[in-house]
Amino acid sequence: MVHANDDTGTVVLVGTVHVTEESGENVRRAIERHDPDVVTVELCSMRLRHLYAPNTTRQKLRNLAESYRSLSRSGFALNVLFKLSQQSYNDDTGVDRDDRDMFAAIDAAESSGRRIAAIDRPIEETLDELAAVTRSGVNDAYASTRRRLDQAFEGEWGELASGILVNGTEPATGLAHLLGLHFWYGTLTADGPAAKAAVMERLSPKQVASFQEALERIAPEFVRVMIRERDAYMARRLEYLRQQGDDVVAVVGKAHVEGIRRHFEDGTFAADAEKPPFVSLRCPGDDG
Repeated sequence: MVHANDDTGTVVLVGTVHVTEESGENVRRAIERHDPDVVTVELCSMRLRHLYAPNTTRQKLRNLAESYRSLSRSGFALNVLFKLSQQSYNDDTGVDRDDRDMFAAIDAAESSGRRIAAIDRPIEETLDELAAVTRSGVNDAYASTRRRLDQAFEGEWGELASGILVNGTEPATGLAHLLGLHFWYGTLTADGPAAKAAVMERLSPKQVASFQEALERIAPEFVRVMIRERDAYMARRLEYLRQQGDDVVAVVGKAHVEGIRRHFEDGTFAADAEKPPFVSLRCPGDDG
């Protein structure tokens, strides 16, 4: 919980694993226990519309068409890959829907008449930036490979070995740490996707943050776009609600809890608070 003085509200961060029923139950209990003025969800307007759209082939095609219009071509390609990955997970585990925690939060708020706000960065912005990072990474890898081939052909073995050592030490250390964490906490030995999700459910936000730090050594730009920037975006919107005197239960994936909490502790966005879009209870969307 982010505590505040009498003139401002509080923020309770509820860290979840999106696909598990246990997270949905934890969300319901947190809302009942803390009795907030506002419940916020780690969703943006597009994701919210797609989650609440009818589960029909025609609607899925409409969602796909909206994504195609809203995203860059490479961002759209990433979106399709993510959707296929989610569908594969659902097929393997029998999970009937993603973001069970978000549905639980919205349903609990709706049934008790509380306001709901969507605080995540628009998925269009995130995917387009991730696609640009991916393209840049491919170009950098190509240039690095060409440079190393030239060094090898020219007999510059000392410089080649030095470059490989310097450039590979940090990622190799991060990979070793990441694999060690997976083995230590049991995700490597868990039998199947559902068992892995159950293991993640038991991890604390600080333990999840240690995974992020290891991953950041391997893929810093991926972590920046998918986690760090979204932490900052959500923190600004939660800070707005807090400054308005609202008590908030914020439902976010465990990957975001520590980052958001650090922003509050540092007071990073006290002067940059940003009003989030509130969601209409009966028809999810931005009602201003």
